[in-house]
Amino acid sequence: MGYFITNNGAKDLKKRLNQLISVSEEIKALVGFFYFSGLKELYDGLRKNPSLTLKVLVGRNVDRTIYGLIEYGENSKGASDREKIDEYFASIKKSLNSEDFDNKEFYEQARFFIDLIREGRLIIRKTHKPNHAKLYIFKLNEMQIARRELFITGSSNLTYYGLSYQDEFNVEISDFGFQEAEKYFDNLWERAIKITEDDVIKKELISLVEEKTLLRKITPFEAYVYVLKNYIDSYQGKDLS
Repeated sequence: MGYFITNNGAKDLKKRLNQLISVSEEIKALVGFFYFSGLKELYDGLRKNPSLTLKVLVGRNVDRTIYGLIEYGENSKGASDREKIDEYFASIKKSLNSEDFDNKEFYEQARFFIDLIREGRLIIRKTHKPNHAKLYIFKLNEMQIARRELFITGSSNLTYYGLSYQDEFNVEISDFGFQEAEKYFDNLWERAIKITEDDVIKKELISLVEEKTLLRKITPFEAYVYVLKNYIDSYQGKDLS
């Protein structure tokens, strides 16, 4: 059995993923690029299922241009694992330092996702070669008698736009092809660069998000200087005589 998900009307990928998250014990996601805009769309579902493990395999990076975030495949030929990790970290930094994330809701949700990383429930790896595929594999919990596994594949990245906003075309399949799809993911996963399973790299990632993005906590002095600067700027060019 399979059906299409296009983000039109009732066929919303965000809604369907949250439904599946609530009854899953493990999810494996292969996505073009990955940052917090997609996870915050799934925040409610992830928060309500404390036993779920989410494996995310990242195939590409993002860059910021005057046109917004764009996806690209890094030039991986000859690059070391460390260089690929640094490029991925730079990609995360660029994506999170965006006005799209400058709100109280994101601050609260991002800290939840950092906790998932610390607890080992959100596991991230990076493919050695650029990969543009989108694949979501679900291992359902033992309460699901009719079926225990399914997958969704199509055009949607794990982002706000891919899950909810823009038109996409995805298909959910539960009656054939699961083993082949999982084998494809697992082969890539085994060869991929570990991000959150390496204690040193995991600490670097958490430090990056907490200290070098909009999540960074400012000191009272920094807040004072910022307010003072805005106050002075508001009077520039005015005749105060």
